[in-house]
Amino acid sequence: MTGRQRKGAAAGVLTALALAALVLWLGGRKEVGGSIDAVGATADVAVQPIAGGADQAAALQAALDSLQPGQRLVLAPGNYRVGNVLAIRGEQVVVSGYGATLTATSPDAQAVEITGRNATLVGVTLVGTGTQRLESSTSAKVSVDGYGIQVLDVTIRGGASAGIFVSRGSSIALVGNKVHGTLADGIHITGGSRDVLVQDNSVTATGDDMIGIVSYQRDGTINQNILVSANYLAGNAWGRGASIVGGTDVTLANNWIEGVQKAAAVLIAQEDGYRTAGVTNVQVTDNMISDIENATQPGNNRLAAGHAAIDINTGTGSVARVLVAGNQVTRATYDGFRAVGNVCNVRVSRNRFVTIGGAALSLQVRNCPTDAWTCDGNTLDGTGIALTGCNGTGSPQVSGADRTRMPQVRTALRQQ
Repeated sequence: MTGRQRKGAAAGVLTALALAALVLWLGGRKEVGGSIDAVGATADVAVQPIAGGADQAAALQAALDSLQPGQRLVLAPGNYRVGNVLAIRGEQVVVSGYGATLTATSPDAQAVEITGRNATLVGVTLVGTGTQRLESSTSAKVSVDGYGIQVLDVTIRGGASAGIFVSRGSSIALVGNKVHGTLADGIHITGGSRDVLVQDNSVTATGDDMIGIVSYQRDGTINQNILVSANYLAGNAWGRGASIVGGTDVTLANNWIEGVQKAAAVLIAQEDGYRTAGVTNVQVTDNMISDIENATQPGNNRLAAGHAAIDINTGTGSVARVLVAGNQVTRATYDGFRAVGNVCNVRVSRNRFVTIGGAALSLQVRNCPTDAWTCDGNTLDGTGIALTGCNGTGSPQVSGADRTRMPQVRTALRQQ
């Protein structure tokens, strides 16, 4: 493999794990990227799928538990039947599985749980199971709770809950993943997670929000410093495209969001019903948004939320310091941009609205002076928009995510 050198042949089989044909290789690794370089482990553990479709969960877990700091578990290409949760607990370990497919058989015990500091899951395909939505972390496909964890180039197909669930994570990278057909959110971030990079992922046909960033009041902390960039989000039959429901220092930039059938493409909100926190310091910039709440999927009879394509709304809490700039919104059944409730210190700038069923811009705010709102350079079908009540001349201090605090992606671990 590129960036890795092997000096010896296979040394033998771990007989305790014979069902999985685990082989301990004596090949050294000199370049694995990120913080793992310093460990300098000299052996990989490799797993082979077994014929006949027998469950390999126990053998896989034993292999994971055998890893020393910095070691890599390599899943050989093929199909693995897995009937229980798999836990990656080791510090700085890597689980790599390009060409390997792990097929779950238990809806509430199908997660790959990653808690090991600076651990990496890369390249594997996870096939989920379940016909009824579940809420447990063990029913998610990947569950992340810890520091420095990276999920790279993972393909997720189906599942009873979220595709990738991040809670209490810090310095997390979710990059290059493909999530399709989960019954809950595609990617869900909660529990006061911070410094999270969500980049170059494809999330499609999920049962709820394609990317959800949610901070509950009960947690006593909020999500902060999250960058959602260059993702493709498409075709969920219910839920939002990308939502920020409680949080601070968040940027949604350069994403392509289309076919959100029953709700907003981008939602920034505080919701009393779910007891979520307020939102501050958010940038929504340079996103391509199209076909919002104009569902054509046969049989999708759910009621539409009536959101704007980009929607800001609150209950008794507040949203403040938001920049919505440089986005293109095409074919939305309701408004292009809307703000409702305690929403203040917002700039809506240089957005292009095309074929909008409602108003291009709609302000229904309270407890905010009109000079705290600035609308400039926006167009509807190529014509400039003037909006009463949005006549401020200043620009609120909106920095969004601090990109310098984002983790460096361990690109050397990705298959070239």
